[in-house]
Amino acid sequence: MAAIEILEQIHFNSPYWIFLLPCIGAGGDIVTGWIQATINGTWDSTKMRRGLYRKLLELMTVIIAWIVGIAITLPVNIASLVAGYIIIMEGFSIMENLDQAGVSIPFVKRLLKKAKEAVEAEDEGEVKNA
Repeated sequence: MAAIEILEQIHFNSPYWIFLLPCIGAGGDIVTGWIQATINGTWDSTKMRRGLYRKLLELMTVIIAWIVGIAITLPVNIASLVAGYIIIMEGFSIMENLDQAGVSIPFVKRLLKKAKEAVEAEDEGEVKNA
């Protein structure tokens, strides 16, 4: 069966995707992080363990948002918003890992640079306001 046929048979409106897609993103981040750390010789088991704990907390956040969404009827699916945020965050992390591993993707470099500058500007603003 061709990949296109398989994708056509998958029902993306299933609530399982709220949990599965962040797990796929986290898995991709873990694998690309491990590869780039191996390539760069920066393997650190403590950093890996902390990263795994963060991934578990992200999944717990999706589960809590899903439970809150069931308990409180809102016009917006909170779990989908949280899962979407996590998926985007994992995507950026995967792109960053690829860049650090030496995989040159020009638009990714520009995107990461802009994101980093925005975060640094926001951090500077918080320091000034403190």
